[in-house]
Amino acid sequence: MNKAKYSIIPKPQKYDLLDGTFVITSETEVLCYPEFMKAGKYISKFLRTKKEAKRGSIKFVKDDKIPSEGYKLKVTTEGVIISSSDVNGAFYGAVTLKIMIMQSKKASGVSELNCSYIYDYPKFSFRGGMMDESRHFFGVDAVKRALDEMAMLKLNKFHWHLSDDQGYRIESEIYPLLNEIGSKRQYEFLGGAEVLSYLGMKKDGDEYFRFYKKDEIREIVDYASKLCIDIIPEIGIPGHTVAMLAAYNNLSCKKENYEVFCENAITKDILCVGQEETYEFIKNLLAEVCELFPYEYFHIGGDEAFKGHKIWEKECPVCQAKMKELGFTKGSELQTYFTNRINDYLKTLGKKCIVWNDGIDDNTSNDVVGQYWISRSALWVKNECKKRKYIVSTCPTLYFDYNFSKSSLKKVYNFNVVKSGFVNENRVLGIEFESWSEWIVNEKVWQFAVYPRIYAMSEVAWTEDNKKNFKDFYRRLNFFKAYMRAKNINYSRIEKKKLFVSNRSVFHLGHWGNEYKYNEKIKEKEGKEK
Repeated sequence: MNKAKYSIIPKPQKYDLLDGTFVITSETEVLCYPEFMKAGKYISKFLRTKKEAKRGSIKFVKDDKIPSEGYKLKVTTEGVIISSSDVNGAFYGAVTLKIMIMQSKKASGVSELNCSYIYDYPKFSFRGGMMDESRHFFGVDAVKRALDEMAMLKLNKFHWHLSDDQGYRIESEIYPLLNEIGSKRQYEFLGGAEVLSYLGMKKDGDEYFRFYKKDEIREIVDYASKLCIDIIPEIGIPGHTVAMLAAYNNLSCKKENYEVFCENAITKDILCVGQEETYEFIKNLLAEVCELFPYEYFHIGGDEAFKGHKIWEKECPVCQAKMKELGFTKGSELQTYFTNRINDYLKTLGKKCIVWNDGIDDNTSNDVVGQYWISRSALWVKNECKKRKYIVSTCPTLYFDYNFSKSSLKKVYNFNVVKSGFVNENRVLGIEFESWSEWIVNEKVWQFAVYPRIYAMSEVAWTEDNKKNFKDFYRRLNFFKAYMRAKNINYSRIEKKKLFVSNRSVFHLGHWGNEYKYNEKIKEKEGKEK
């Protein structure tokens, strides 16, 4: 056979070519097992099929022997059969079929699809990506476009960072000042962190007032559901809470007046967790937010609170009294007490609590899920994995706000959770990329940060290690580069360190950075060569 395999990312576990072709037209019927209507509607919408069919069919059938989220796809001269044991598996079979059809021979509205057999399933059950809209806000349509592309790559978790020092981005009916004050800051563009001050980053732009109405969030959640993507909101506590403190300073230790933060830095400002008033506020707020997100996970941050520990230990009599009552001597112990109380409350709402790994210690409840971003010793990881499951997002490799020297396409592709410090993969739920938006100010800059590294990450999350090969992946990526150009996705043409592109920073710095500027020149040259 002279036929070549279609370029599919993430790479299927097994993919064989068969003899013959199957012709797909607008008259090709889509037949669905009732449970698999999401998959049927997804492929029908793509094909724009008619109700009356005359030529062959695409069938979705149930097969309980196939692993969760896996599928079998068989294209014969008579039609297409996609088998799966669950909804997600059927949907991913439809996604693969769509990618194959996009690459098939076409003429006069007819596609000639190569006969094939694919048996596929995910390596990890958790395959995610994080968008930070606290620092900069992208809006409903941008989020939907991101979800569309995540679904094409069989990613199933969208981690949505919606609250931080720089803004609270969810409508609150019970605490309206979170929006009137906490969703508004003086400048759109943020000042540089201390380590970047020499780059001249400064606060700039007009007043920035953005948040999602509840109906907009419901719309996005419904949209994601149709793509088999769960949305995990993050409300960062007890640190990263200046926007909350600006709205309700009674939640702070000092009871001072705060302004929503316009800098990129780690503040010492923190919730007062020695007072019951704070717990009442957080419980009410979490209940309000959880009502919008009908999924099992909820992220409470917990990271980078260490500066605030000194306030608890040295400056806040309420927190000092609570520590004395509980027999604590360190602020980290008080944070663990806070985390465990919030975790217990989230369980009453039917949620599993996620916390960044620097907010976890020996006494953190074992049913808290850890998110591993900051590297720890092998002994620390070994001990932690005896207690809890982990999502792995090791910095800098899976941090897509970092430049391409620190996190190149190849480095992302070669990422391995065992090499990142885990003894084995048994305690790993999966992996997730991060895209913090201190310098990612709009959708186009977000796309530059994320694409095409998201393609490499998706294959790490889905495909077994022994099936992976970077040279083969890079060949398959060519089709998706053409696809991104057709979709006007602003992907980065810079995939690794270039000696003549220097940012003087580990971050690519968005449209202020030299990598972005150089990428624009490459795009301009491409346009002239067309």
